[in-house]
Amino acid sequence: MTPRRSLLLALPALGAAAALPGCGTAPETFQGKGPPFRPEEFFAGKLRSHGMFVTRLGAIERWFTATLVGAWDGRLLTFDEIFRYDDTFEDRRFWQLRRDPADPSGESWVGEATDATGPVRGRVMGNAFHLQHELDMLTLSGKRRRLGFDQWFLRTAEDMAISRAAVSWYGLQVGTAQVAFQRISVGVTEGQVSAGQAAREEAPAGPRTPPPAPAWRDPGRVMNAPPRR
Repeated sequence: MTPRRSLLLALPALGAAAALPGCGTAPETFQGKGPPFRPEEFFAGKLRSHGMFVTRLGAIERWFTATLVGAWDGRLLTFDEIFRYDDTFEDRRFWQLRRDPADPSGESWVGEATDATGPVRGRVMGNAFHLQHELDMLTLSGKRRRLGFDQWFLRTAEDMAISRAAVSWYGLQVGTAQVAFQRISVGVTEGQVSAGQAAREEAPAGPRTPPPAPAWRDPGRVMNAPPRR
């Protein structure tokens, strides 16, 4: 694994959004352009996403699929994600978001994520949702790297959103994460979800049938024992 691969670790599906990151896009850009982005509506249900990480030089370095399960209880938006990458790496993240009481417009959000180093802050703008946070993320080597995310989500249809995130390391942008989301469930799921729920809902229903035993086994290799001499 190269040093760059160890740095560009398991990027989150939710941490993947930004329409023109860092360019000062005006809020008016997103008014009347698509279904309004309401986080408590879009993320309260079951979603699937497909994404990839692109380096500063434009190389596609990693890609993933993810499952998100969320719920809204009228005050708190909770959602859980599990990510599976092309190199078999898995990552999970649990989020809690609420409207910022300091903003009477109700457009600002604040919350936490399992490995966030500080508060997660977001703002709704028409059919867009701008999210900013910093994550102390687990790498393939088992170490952690602190990455900043400047994210935008664009809701393009009732059940679809596209996203792009500027990802930075010590203030230097190292690439972008691009993701497409699709809602699987219909309507808003009420209540709350718990950490690990996305993985549990992915598990197949009913008992799993074990594979048939091979017709012959080398007794010297049972339980990974060295071969008999």
